[in-house]
Amino acid sequence: MMRRSATSEEEANALRRQRRIVQAIFVAINLILVDSRLPSLVWTIVGGAFWLAVIVITITNGPIVCSWVCWLGAAQDWAEPLAKRRWRANPNFWRPFVLVIAVLWAPISWLIRPDTMYSLVAPFGITYTDLNAHLLQALFFVVVGASVMVLGKRGACVSFCPLLLVARVVRVKQWFLSLRWHRWFQKPLVVNTASVPKQQ
Repeated sequence: MMRRSATSEEEANALRRQRRIVQAIFVAINLILVDSRLPSLVWTIVGGAFWLAVIVITITNGPIVCSWVCWLGAAQDWAEPLAKRRWRANPNFWRPFVLVIAVLWAPISWLIRPDTMYSLVAPFGITYTDLNAHLLQALFFVVVGASVMVLGKRGACVSFCPLLLVARVVRVKQWFLSLRWHRWFQKPLVVNTASVPKQQ
C-alpha cells in the first residue's frame, strides 16, 4: 500500500514537471509572437480562428488548454506557493464583461481609427515602435501571476476567463460526440463511448 502511494506521488510529480515544461514552451511562443508584425485585421482573423479551435477543444476534451497551454494559467501555477484568497470576484459579472470586451475591442477600435485595420499600428493608436512589447507582456505575466495573492489559486481564471462560459453557452458537446462524417472518413470522427454497448 505504501509502495502504491509512493508510486502515485512520483507519477503526479512527473506529470506536474511535464506540464510545467509544456507551459514554459507556450510562454516562450507567446513572447515570440509579440514580435510578429501583422495588420490588425489579419491578427483578428488569426486570433478568431485560434479561439474557435480552443473552444472546440474545450467542448470536446475539457479544460486541457487551460491546464497545459494557457500562458496566463502558467503564470498563476508558477506563483501557486504565494496563493491566498483575500477577495472573491463575482464570475457571473466579470466573465461576460471580459467576453464582451474581447469580442468588441477590435471592431470598436476600427470605428475610432479606421487606419489601424490595415496598418501595423495596434488598436487605439498604440504602436509597437513606441513601446517595449516584451516588457509589457512580461509585466502582464507577472501581474497575473501575482494575482494569486489576492484571488487565490487560479483565481484570475475562475473569476475573469470567459472560455468555460463560452463552452457552456455553446453546449454542443453531444453534437460533437455524435458527429459522423462517413462521406470522408467512413467512421465516426468522435466516438461516444457511453453509447457503445458493452460486450458480454
